[in-house]
Amino acid sequence: MSISRSVSLVVNLPVDLADEVERVQESDPEFIEKVLTYGLVRRAVFARLQGVAALHRPSASPLESSSYESSSSMT
Repeated sequence: MSISRSVSLVVNLPVDLADEVERVQESDPEFIEKVLTYGLVRRAVFARLQGVAALHRPSASPLESSSYESSSSMT
């Protein structure tokens, strides 16, 4: 298992959504953590795959190639 640490986040949400998040957080605190972890991992995987696809295209620009290199440092 990887080493982890706590992070405090502050986000501005519409009132209805903020109320729902607070209710869920009170009833199942781990759920919000799992949702955030899933979303961040999915974003990192997508960025990496997008970079790999850009490298395999003959028209890959230097910008696309560098975005792959920066996304690979996220993992």
